[in-house]
Amino acid sequence: MTPELNKLSSALMTSCFALSLAACGGGGGGGGGHDDPVDPDVVNYEISDLNGGFYKNSLYCNRSSEERADRLCGLRIYQVMVEAFDNGDDSINYDTGYGTSSHKGDIQGVINRLDYIKSLGVNAIWLTPVFQSALLTDHVTPLDATGYFGEDYFKVDPHFGDENTLETLVNEAHKRGLYVFLDGVFGHFKDSIQRVSPNGHALNQTETCLNAGGTYKAGAGTLCANYNVPGSTGTQDFFRDVAVHYVKNFKIDGWRLDQAYQVPVADWNDFRTAVEEASATVSYSLDGQKVSPLGYMVGEIWSSNAVMTEKGYGTEKLPGLKSNFNFNVRYALTKALAVEESGAGDHTGTVIREQIRDNENVFPAFAMPNNFLGNHDLVRFGDLIQRAKKLNSIKEEKYWNRYALAHMTTAVLSGPMTVYYGDEWGQEVPDFDVQRNEMGYYDDHVARTDGKFSGFTAEQDGLRQMFSRLMEYRGKLKSLYMGSMTDIKTDDVLFSVKKDYEDESVYFFMNVREDKIADIKLDTAITGAGEALYDLRTCEEFPAEGNAFPIRLEPLSAIILGNSSAYGKVCNN
Repeated sequence: MTPELNKLSSALMTSCFALSLAACGGGGGGGGGHDDPVDPDVVNYEISDLNGGFYKNSLYCNRSSEERADRLCGLRIYQVMVEAFDNGDDSINYDTGYGTSSHKGDIQGVINRLDYIKSLGVNAIWLTPVFQSALLTDHVTPLDATGYFGEDYFKVDPHFGDENTLETLVNEAHKRGLYVFLDGVFGHFKDSIQRVSPNGHALNQTETCLNAGGTYKAGAGTLCANYNVPGSTGTQDFFRDVAVHYVKNFKIDGWRLDQAYQVPVADWNDFRTAVEEASATVSYSLDGQKVSPLGYMVGEIWSSNAVMTEKGYGTEKLPGLKSNFNFNVRYALTKALAVEESGAGDHTGTVIREQIRDNENVFPAFAMPNNFLGNHDLVRFGDLIQRAKKLNSIKEEKYWNRYALAHMTTAVLSGPMTVYYGDEWGQEVPDFDVQRNEMGYYDDHVARTDGKFSGFTAEQDGLRQMFSRLMEYRGKLKSLYMGSMTDIKTDDVLFSVKKDYEDESVYFFMNVREDKIADIKLDTAITGAGEALYDLRTCEEFPAEGNAFPIRLEPLSAIILGNSSAYGKVCNN
């Protein structure tokens, strides 16, 4: 990088972290043209007390003091779509698949990019399924390339590598301080499935499959697992063998669980317990420290919070999965800053606050919702920004502002979090600002793109550096990933919260509107007499004026402030 470009990138990182409108505005890689100017109104706020009690702080990562909580709630997971991510061995590629990538990805490609992944400040990797779906000599289909309809759960897909390649990946990731999670598909598979585990347990199969709201018939060449055969525990035993096999033999740290509603809650309890017990029997060196595998399991239940609880979390008496992806907060965030895939928008801070509160009202106390912005089944957030502009849901694209705000909000919510590869630098799919519904461009697989690791524009690199800095801060500030949360002021314009853990306090203020300036006076009594605040972007003291801290948020901007304890942990190292 030339000195001039390095200087520009650093300036973007700094200004994007506070989200200066001039520095971070404009469009994405395929975004359209200049924005029409908006003459913003000024909204004045005098905040003399907090909305204490609005958030219950009833969930695990807001209140837990268990020893494992730090490791679980502090997860910063980087999701990789193996068949698309990076080509490390050109002799074994699928060369077919869904989405817009070249479909040449493999496990060696992930190994080659571990240093890049580590540089982002994350501490874990989730790989989409690596089970054998087809032999190198087979006729292959796009469905095979996804990995989500495997035929042998105890072998690595030869299009991705082999058992030695997987073992190398896990070992090399652990050396860098990165946990490794595999993708467990314990509800559906190819009809050519190897039905008997090495321990002799045979699974039961059916053509009647479960989804979040009922049943459907398995597609051609596929079957589903039957967990409800009277007098038989074969399916349960088979998948328990799978879950434990990779922990004991490869020392993986747990599982992401596809379509988790296809497995009864009681069996999730069994699988989770088996994984935790198996993890305790082995150990490895993580970034130079001897640890046991984490034993983390997170479910995909793409439905309402009530269904997520019924089919995934279970109850206090019969807990199933203790972590599931936080789909509905993700939708609230996209509605506030862009639009949902459906085109629905609600450009207020309130929509985020109400969905977080709904989590607290519905989920059991042990729940650890995993916060995220995108994945391989969703439209890239950048494309949703562009879709919002195309639908006239927003007037100003302000692409980099909106992307940065979304990352900042995800980073300040308690609990584990996941980022989909490419989102760290603001990836979008060219010419997908409207739905196309053609091969490669359907909403549910268009985000399966080639990975990119260099050659970033100044704006992309600025967002990437900002994201990395957020992850660095999450690694150092427990207030962010396992702190209690207090509503400061949230309405049509603002989403703002205070996060606390022991003596550490962080204040997050975000203006979600493109047509409003928020002029805030935060009473110094809120922070405590004589207590200083610091701008964690610049690591400089944020001065008070009289008895208030003046915070001016331009449209689509945010700021993160910390007390002296937070300042000391992120700025004095």
